[in-house]
Amino acid sequence: MKKILYSIMALAVAAFSLQSCEDVPAPYDIPGEGGNTEKPGVEIIEITCAKAIELCNALEDGASSEETYSITGYITDVFATVSKGQQSFWLSDNNDGQKMVQAYWANLPAGVEAFTKGSKVKITGKLLKYVKENEVITEVKNADVEILEAGDNSSTEAIAITCAKAIELCNALQDNASSAEIYSITGYITDVFATVSRNQQSFWLSDNNDGQKMVQAYWANLPEGVEAFTKGSKVTITGNLLKYVKDGAVTPEIKNADVVIIEQGGSEPDTPSGDAKHISVSEFLSKKDTETTYELTGVVANIANTTYGNFDLVEGDAKIYIYGLLDKEGNAKNFASLGISEGDEVTLTGVYSEFNDSPQIKNAQFVSVKKGTGGGDNPGGGTPDEGSLLSNGGFENWDGSTPVNWKSASTAGNATLSKSTDAHSGSYSVSVGAVASQNKRLAYKETELEAGTYVFTFYAKATKGGKSQTRVGYVPVKDGSVGDYVYSKDYPKLTTSWTQVTYEFELKEKTTVCLVIMNPKASSYVDSQDILIDDAKLVKK
Repeated sequence: MKKILYSIMALAVAAFSLQSCEDVPAPYDIPGEGGNTEKPGVEIIEITCAKAIELCNALEDGASSEETYSITGYITDVFATVSKGQQSFWLSDNNDGQKMVQAYWANLPAGVEAFTKGSKVKITGKLLKYVKENEVITEVKNADVEILEAGDNSSTEAIAITCAKAIELCNALQDNASSAEIYSITGYITDVFATVSRNQQSFWLSDNNDGQKMVQAYWANLPEGVEAFTKGSKVTITGNLLKYVKDGAVTPEIKNADVVIIEQGGSEPDTPSGDAKHISVSEFLSKKDTETTYELTGVVANIANTTYGNFDLVEGDAKIYIYGLLDKEGNAKNFASLGISEGDEVTLTGVYSEFNDSPQIKNAQFVSVKKGTGGGDNPGGGTPDEGSLLSNGGFENWDGSTPVNWKSASTAGNATLSKSTDAHSGSYSVSVGAVASQNKRLAYKETELEAGTYVFTFYAKATKGGKSQTRVGYVPVKDGSVGDYVYSKDYPKLTTSWTQVTYEFELKEKTTVCLVIMNPKASSYVDSQDILIDDAKLVKK
């Protein structure tokens, strides 16, 4: 009897339980029956692009959020081709051209062949704080995408302008603002300053193949089949202009530009130096061979032009006039970058020619240089670090393209550096690259100094002549972040001869600093050009 009673009670409880569950909603919709697309058991927080940036900045560098977010906004730029059902784009809260959140390799919805600029979409995923070269990108990687309104950019035409016009238009924008219009700029790549990353690379563009750095194509998209951009290439870049401002310096920029290569640059010279027969200058003069390229070695004398490289090449009693020296890539007007001074021994290639019955080589090509014994107060060597608080002040030791100890962990150093054989002493100096629209800084590594008075000295020179200056100072660094820059009141003028620069400063307490040497941006006082620095010393008085 008890067993029967317990069975009746169990059935009653079960019936009551089933009746109660009828009013409890399912935690998510049944697949195939519509409703929301949220993942089972995952709480999704809805935010704006602006909020995403705020949350991302609070993360550690390279870290992802634990939470899953959905962001609704407009696609303002699609910057990658479709690959494996994914494509990358930029998102903004408004259809205003801003690039606020990057949807990196987002998943294309079923039936959608590609994302379209101007579309209103909702992306879902975890936030990632992606940091590269001190720039923070708010990113959602492999986001799921729901298209709310399809955009149509077929009628959007790019406005063709020059680099010079781009600078003018950029200067009229608010700081760090982008243009609403899309522009296309055709010019020449004058410098490639970053390695390839995520099928993108950065370079400088100029209206002419003259070495100027007018507009920066920052992380431009490599065309399909192109492994890297090449200096000297003629290209068209397309995108929104950005007035990028940092430390008061303005960079006209197109970020994530689409690129069409019109003419490929960087081809090998017609006659590589290894294929040219090496003969003496006297033998070269006696042959008067106007068809064959030969390799010659001689001492540089009587430099008449430091832009093109016009000088006498002397070997013993024989000499020939060099009317323009191309660099190894075949570029003209680049003599200053070769670091050649009178008294140096230079090897070059060229073909015999004459002008007004005088023998010469026109557009000879540089092969190598061996520094002579002349020039500077400490020719051929010396110990510039003796008695100095700096190490490698003579720039003799290099780690790839960077002089040892002359790379800051903070943002104090922002210049492009290269090794030069035009040295005040020893074998090398450092060339501090110029950018017409920006102040560029060479920085010594973060160094802790006691309270006291210090004297910082170095030698500097211009590379092209004309108007050139520098400015020297330091910046305190705390917890990896720079404070306010402290500079000398004067701007020492530079010539194509070595000039000693002296800067005295006082620290009231123990401070971690980066010493900085500025290559100023172009102005009515400065013709933008690379400057050379050598034999830097720091002593405490």
